[in-house]
Amino acid sequence: MKKILLVGAIAAAFGAPMAAHAESTTINPAISGSTATAKLDFTIVIPAVLYVRIGTGSGIGAANNATVDGITFTVPATNIGDSTVVAGVGGDLNATTPGSVTVRVFSNFGTGVGLNAAAGGQLTSSGGDTIAWTDISVATAALAATTAGYTNGTLAHPALTAAGVGTSVPIAAVSRLVRQETKWTFTYLNTTVKPAGSYGAGTGTNGRLTYTATQV
Repeated sequence: MKKILLVGAIAAAFGAPMAAHAESTTINPAISGSTATAKLDFTIVIPAVLYVRIGTGSGIGAANNATVDGITFTVPATNIGDSTVVAGVGGDLNATTPGSVTVRVFSNFGTGVGLNAAAGGQLTSSGGDTIAWTDISVATAALAATTAGYTNGTLAHPALTAAGVGTSVPIAAVSRLVRQETKWTFTYLNTTVKPAGSYGAGTGTNGRLTYTATQV
């Protein structure tokens, strides 16, 4: 029993102080030209992030922004279905370019990203009439100011079927980073005479596009 207690006392006396010490070297006796060295190891951990912004948004790493912007097209009574293109109103860039939104995609995972969009069907009115998503056109242009490190103005909108099924747009990584931004401006092509109504307004009318960025 005494031998066990003695071993425990020695471990307590020497083990705890040794665990608390960083690396050190003692040269004894030191003479002219003697050197003593000690080392530290450093590690930097950067999280893998996938970020997408369509319209109003916060910066990368900031709190998620729940604002959903809206774009509204109001066809003049004298131009119903005559192919006069109708500009939209709304979007986070409405003050300078009505019907426009900021688009930004970021990933540091090391591979490319696919960007797609989808709706639940054609835009529908309360009367059950429909307008195809292909009747909405999207123009791509550069934002007024480029974010440092980003490629500005080259990101196409996903092509949509009449029912709002999208085709993913591939975004390649450059130096293992995806940093793309652009401005999308929406217009209504107004090619078909339609019954009166608000198409896409309200629950179950398929007026919302959901954009999805997928890491590849």
